[in-house]
Amino acid sequence: MVIIVSMAAYGYTRLQWKGRNSMFYVVLALSFLPQIVNMIPLYQIVSKIGWVNTMYAVIVPALGGVTNIFLVRQFMLGIPKDFDEAARIDGAGEFTIYFRIILPMIRPVLIVVSLFSFTGQWNDLLWPTIVFNDVEKMPLTAGLQLLMGAYGNFYLASIVTAAVVAIIPTFILFLFARRYFLESLSLGAGIKG
Repeated sequence: MVIIVSMAAYGYTRLQWKGRNSMFYVVLALSFLPQIVNMIPLYQIVSKIGWVNTMYAVIVPALGGVTNIFLVRQFMLGIPKDFDEAARIDGAGEFTIYFRIILPMIRPVLIVVSLFSFTGQWNDLLWPTIVFNDVEKMPLTAGLQLLMGAYGNFYLASIVTAAVVAIIPTFILFLFARRYFLESLSLGAGIKG
């Protein structure tokens, strides 16, 4: 996910091609549509591919979020293009510039985007309940909602315990990524002094 988002942001910031900004604004405008509008076409695509009741149906649609591309693009715009020009003078190609120069510089924002994406997918309730037919394959948070609806308040203590367990992965990821939040706000990335 991080590679796809960062490559798209790299294409929108560093590569020169006709209609680059127009294309970005069109993609950004399409992201303003509510997610619910995309559910039926996305389900039809997932169904035709044969991914219903598999984890691919949850993972693959989340790989290229426009909001994540926007965040990485904005961070990348703060990196001076002098780094690219210096690498080109040394004989580096686009992939070398991307992997060896840009990618290490944008690591803080990529970690934050990864955390946001994981949290969004982990807490998603609607899409997993649509895509999964088998309750045992369903992610934990969507399964909790079905469990609560199926058994009412009889097993409230078990449901609360499971909800606390569901919070633990997000909390652990936040503990590891908290120092990158402030670094990702830095607009002068790569400039010392």
